[in-house]
Amino acid sequence: MKTGIRVYLSTTLGFLLFLFAFSGISRASSGVLLSPGIALSDGKIGFGGQAKLFIVPNLGVETDAVWTPQICSDCRLAQTTLTENLFYWINPFSILSLYLTGGGGIGLFQLSSPQPRTSLLPVFDIGLGAVVWPGKHIGLEIENRWFFPAGGGIDGNPASRLDSNRLFAGIVLPL
Repeated sequence: MKTGIRVYLSTTLGFLLFLFAFSGISRASSGVLLSPGIALSDGKIGFGGQAKLFIVPNLGVETDAVWTPQICSDCRLAQTTLTENLFYWINPFSILSLYLTGGGGIGLFQLSSPQPRTSLLPVFDIGLGAVVWPGKHIGLEIENRWFFPAGGGIDGNPASRLDSNRLFAGIVLPL
């Protein structure tokens, strides 16, 4: 067999294998997904949600917002995060979607006792998530996200640092 034909066959076979391996990644990978839910950050429960908008199949932008009250044990400190992220989404199985997300935004801390203070910090975040699809129009999401502040927290309150991870569980509603 000639070398040119071998190269052509191996290139074609490689392309077909690549196409077959990634042919299932477009399920539930279009439109808008809304995910209201609860979060667990440093042992405290928070409330919030996410909105994912697919720009092209499997790639999009996400807005993530969560409010967590009482994040420290000896004070009253509320933490709010609002981030904009890029995400990459795949569907390895018909009932399972996986995604990787990363971006940045703001972290707002409001300390009400012992002394009232507020701090607004730029933050970066990365996360991994999974969605199980028990039905065509509803999914169950779990995500772990890590936050990295670009600055400190509230002076004199080490609990106001945002260098932590957060678990998020929500219901996914495709629109």
